Amino acid sequence: MLLIVAAAVCVLSGAAAAPENVTVVVSSSTSTSTDSRPATISTANFPKNHRPIEEVEVLQPAGGGLAIVMPASTPRTVLFKKSSSGTDPCSADNHVVLQDETLRSFNQPVDEDAGALCDQELDPGWYQFRSLAGNTIPTSCPAMNHCGTHYPIWLRGEIPKLDEGIVNSQGCVHVDDECCGHSMPILLKNCTDFIVYFLQPTPACDMAYCAGHMVPCPLGLESDTGFTPCQFLVQLIDVKISVDLNKANGIEIRCQAEIDQVKALETVVVEVDWLDSGIVIHQQKYMPAEQKYAVIPRKSWKLGQTLQCRARVRHISINTFTPQVLSEEFFAGIQILSPNPMQLIEGGNPVELEFTSTLPVGCIRDNCCIQLQVSVIYPEKTYFCPTGEPLDRLGVIDCLWNVCKDDWNETHGIPFRVRYDNLYHGNQQLEIELKTHTLEHKDWTDYTMPRQQVHVLGVDVSEKCVSSSMIHTFDGLVYEHQLQGTFLLYKNNLHEVHVDYKPCHYRKMCNCAVRVQSKYSAFVADYCKKGYLQIWSESTNTDETLQDITIIQQNEGRSYKLVFPSGTTVVIGPYLSFVNVHVFATDMGRTSGLCGSFDRDGSNDLDLPNGQGSACKYQPRASCEAFSQHWRVKEFQVVDVTETGQIDRSGKEEDEGLYCACRSPYSSKILPAASNITLVFLEHESTNVIKKRSDDDVIACESSQCFHKNGIEMSEEYLKFTASEFFTVKDVLEKQTDVLLKPYEKIQSDDHGGGEWNLHDAKLFCQNYVANSLAAQQCDYVADVKVSDRIVECANDIHTTNDSSWAAVALNNLKYDCKTEIYRNLSLWEETHDGKIVPPSDLLSSLCINNCSGTGECKNGVCMCKGGYVGSDCSINQNLPPVITGLTMNPCDVQETSCKYVIVSGPKFAENNDLRCGIEVFVVKDRDHTAISQGMTFSTAEFLSFQAVICTVPTLPVHSVGKHFNKDSTRALVKVSVCYGKQCSDPLELWVIDSRCWHCDLESPCEPKLHGPCFFYNPYYTEPASKEAKAQ
Repeated sequence: MLLIVAAAVCVLSGAAAAPENVTVVVSSSTSTSTDSRPATISTANFPKNHRPIEEVEVLQPAGGGLAIVMPASTPRTVLFKKSSSGTDPCSADNHVVLQDETLRSFNQPVDEDAGALCDQELDPGWYQFRSLAGNTIPTSCPAMNHCGTHYPIWLRGEIPKLDEGIVNSQGCVHVDDECCGHSMPILLKNCTDFIVYFLQPTPACDMAYCAGHMVPCPLGLESDTGFTPCQFLVQLIDVKISVDLNKANGIEIRCQAEIDQVKALETVVVEVDWLDSGIVIHQQKYMPAEQKYAVIPRKSWKLGQTLQCRARVRHISINTFTPQVLSEEFFAGIQILSPNPMQLIEGGNPVELEFTSTLPVGCIRDNCCIQLQVSVIYPEKTYFCPTGEPLDRLGVIDCLWNVCKDDWNETHGIPFRVRYDNLYHGNQQLEIELKTHTLEHKDWTDYTMPRQQVHVLGVDVSEKCVSSSMIHTFDGLVYEHQLQGTFLLYKNNLHEVHVDYKPCHYRKMCNCAVRVQSKYSAFVADYCKKGYLQIWSESTNTDETLQDITIIQQNEGRSYKLVFPSGTTVVIGPYLSFVNVHVFATDMGRTSGLCGSFDRDGSNDLDLPNGQGSACKYQPRASCEAFSQHWRVKEFQVVDVTETGQIDRSGKEEDEGLYCACRSPYSSKILPAASNITLVFLEHESTNVIKKRSDDDVIACESSQCFHKNGIEMSEEYLKFTASEFFTVKDVLEKQTDVLLKPYEKIQSDDHGGGEWNLHDAKLFCQNYVANSLAAQQCDYVADVKVSDRIVECANDIHTTNDSSWAAVALNNLKYDCKTEIYRNLSLWEETHDGKIVPPSDLLSSLCINNCSGTGECKNGVCMCKGGYVGSDCSINQNLPPVITGLTMNPCDVQETSCKYVIVSGPKFAENNDLRCGIEVFVVKDRDHTAISQGMTFSTAEFLSFQAVICTVPTLPVHSVGKHFNKDSTRALVKVSVCYGKQCSDPLELWVIDSRCWHCDLESPCEPKLHGPCFFYNPYYTEPASKEAKAQ
C-alpha cells in the first residue's frame, strides 16, 4: 500500500505559531476516506524558523490544525510527494550542519572524564554530520558506551539512493544487550555528497546519535586527516648485535633496533627474537623510550654459538607492526680468521693462525686477560719415534696465549712453523685446537673452539755429498780428488766445511781433518795427527759461550753428527773414513765447494764460479785438478763471519725462539712406548722444555724430534772443554804421529792365508763380506744406499793396507748409511698393530755396529750387551782393566795452560758409571830427583770418546804462578791411570812444571833454569842491570 507521508513542518515565517499537539494520521493514497490512526507528538522542540522542506499532500484532521501523515509500522516508506511550493533539505539553508562532532564515531568509546553525549535537547529538524570521523549514521549496531555516549543510536536501514528522495527509516538505541532496545523515526535523504537526517531529540540522556566510524589516530599513528584509517609510519631501518661489559664485568650481547619516523617514542615497543641457526632460543621486548637495546640473558646463549636477533616494532596499543628485520650473524666467542685448512711447508715462513674475540674481556680481581691453550691434535695414524713420542713437525713458541681487555677485538696471530727435520716422503694432517684456560672469568670457562685443520707439507731433500776415496757431489757426479792440503768442501752463506786432505797408509788421499764452521762456533776433528780421533770446539765470536752447531756424539765418539742451524747436517764417519754433507731445502741453489752446486743439475757441478765455465769435462771417477785447485783454502782458516759485513739474511737459518709441540694429551694413541720398541737408535730428544704450570691441565712446552744420533749431544760440553783448557789447538796440531792407523774392528777369518792382497781378491772378499751380509741384503732396496760404492772402498782399503779389518769398517759404514736413510725416508716406516707409524724394527735389528761383537743382541739398531760387557758394540769387558796409550800436554806448563785437566787416550773406552781416573801425585826432590808419592786419589772420568777420557789433576803447589819459595813447588810428577771400578790400567807419567824454572822434555830429566826469578835463594840469579848502568 502506498503511503503518503507528511512531515511536521515549522510555521512559515510570519505565520501563526504551530499548535502544541499535532495529530499524526497514516492513510493510503488510494483511499478516499479519512482512515487514520492518530498519534500525538510534541512540537515544542521543533526548529522555530524551519520552512516546509517539500510541499506535500496533507490530511486535515477533524477539528482543524495541521495534519501530518506518518507511517504506522513500515520501516521504509516512499518519498514525500512533492508539491509545487516545497523546499529541498539538501539545500544549505534547509539543514543544520553538526560540525566536527568526532566523539559520535561508531568506534569512539565514551569519555567518562568529559562526560557522555546526550541529544535529549536536540531540536527536531534536518541535520548534516560533517567531521573527520565520518558523515553518516552507522547502519550497524555499535557497542554499548560508544559513539561518545552510553546508549548509542544507529540507523536500522540503508542509505537511500539519489533518486529515492526523502525516505523514512528507524533509529535504534543500543540498550543493554539489545541492539534495538528502543527505536525512533528518522528521515533521511541522499544529497549526493552528503546525507541529511531529520532527527528528533532523544527521550532520555546519555543517549545520542552516532555519526561516522572513524576515530582520531592514537598517539604514534598517523593519517592525512588525523583519523582512521591510520598508518603506522615507523620504519625499522636496521637491527644490529653489539657487545659490551656490564657493571659486574660480565659479557652482554645486545640487540639494538635502529628506528626512524617515530612521532612518539613512548608508543612503540621492540619485540626481539634471538636465534641460533634459525631456531628461536629466546624472546623478549623492550621499550625504546626506556632502554636502548635488549640483552639476551647469559643462560640463554653459550660460547661458540652463531647468533642472530630478529626484531619488529609494534605500536603499544594497536596490533600493528613493522616488517621483521634480521641482523647479520654474530659469532659469540673466539673467531678463527685463517683459512681452513691451513697449509704449512717444512722450513717455510711461519704461518699465523689468526683469530679475534668477538666478545670483550673484563677484569676479574686485577686479572684482565684470559688464556688460550694451544693443542696440536694428531690423527690416529701418525708418525711416531720409537720411544712412543709422536714426530713433532708443527711447532709454536708457546702453548699459552693471552687475550686481554685492551686488545680483545684486535686480530691476534699465533705463528706456527714446520722446522726442517731432514725427513722426506711424508706429509702430515694435523689439527689445532684452542681452548680457554681460565678459572676467574666465568664467562670464558671451558670454551673449546672448533678445530683448525693443518696440512704439513714436507720438503723432499735426500741428496748428500760424500768425501771418502771419491767425491760424490750433491747432484750425482763422482770424481777423484788427488790434491793435498785444505779445501772447501761445502759452503752456504755462513756455514762452511773444510777438509784437510793428506796421503795416508790406507788411501791415496785421506780425510785427515775436518773443520765445520758456523756463525758463532767451529768444530774440528783430526785423525792423522796422533792416530786417533781428536775433536774440539771453539768460538769464532767474542762471546765464547755462543754455540750454534749441534754436536751429536755417536757410537761413543766413533762418529759425529753436526747440525747447522739451517738443518744441513755433516756426518763424520769412523776414522774420518767419510764426511757426508746432507743438504736441506735451504741449500738449494746456494752451495759451492768440492760438493758442487746443489740445484739437481749435475751438468754444472764442475763449473767454476762467476761464469768461468766448466773446469774440465766430466769423466766418472776421474780427477778434475783445476776444479779441486779452485777450492783450496788456507789450512783451517778461521773467519770471523760476524765482522765481514757480508752476512746474508735472505735465508732464514736461525732457530727463532722456543719450539713447542703443544701436543694434546687427548690425541689418539699417544701412549708410552710399547716394550718391544723401547730400545732404539732413533732417540727421543726433548728440547725447549718449560716446567709444567701450576694447573696440571696446561700443556708443557716441549717438542720431540727423531734424531738418528745413537749417542748424546755434546755441543756445550766440547765448548766447555776448550774454554777450560782440557785441550788446546796448539797441542792437537803441533805434533804428528808416525803410528799407522789400524781399525779396532776385527773379523773372525779372511781365509787369505796372510799373504799380500791384490785388488781382485780384495774385491771378492768385500763382495762376500759386505754385499752378502744380511744388512746389505735388507738395505739394498733403500734409496741412497749404494752397496757397490762400499765394496769399491772396501777393496781399495784392504789392497792398500793389506788388512782385511777394513771390510768390517765398510760394513759398519753401510749400516750407518742404511739406518740414516731408514730414519729419513718416512715411506719406509711401518704401521704397528696400535696404529703407530714407526721405523721398521726388523730391518733395524740387523744394523748394529760390529754385530754387537758376539756379546750382545741387536734390537732396533742398538746393542743390548750381555753381563760384564759394555760399549756401543759390546766389545769391552769391564772386568778387565782398560789400556791407555798416551797423555796430551806432557809435560804441561802452567805458564801456558791451567794444567788442571789431562786427556788420556787409549784404543777403546766405554762410557759407564764405573769409569774413573786414578791420580798419584809425587813430590820430586831437587838434589837427587827422588819422587815421593803423596798417595792415590780417584775421581770420575769425563768420557770424551771411545778413545779419549778427561781426568782432573788435583791442585798442586806448582799451579801457583806467583813466586815460589822452594824448588819442590816448581814442578810435580803425576801418574795417571784409568779404571773400570777397581780394575785400573797401568799408569802414565805426566810432568807439571813452571817453565820459568825448568826446562823439560821426555828424553831426559828436567833441568833448572839457572838465571830466573823462580827461587829467592837462587845463587845464580842476578838482578838485571839498570838502564843507567848499561849506559855507563
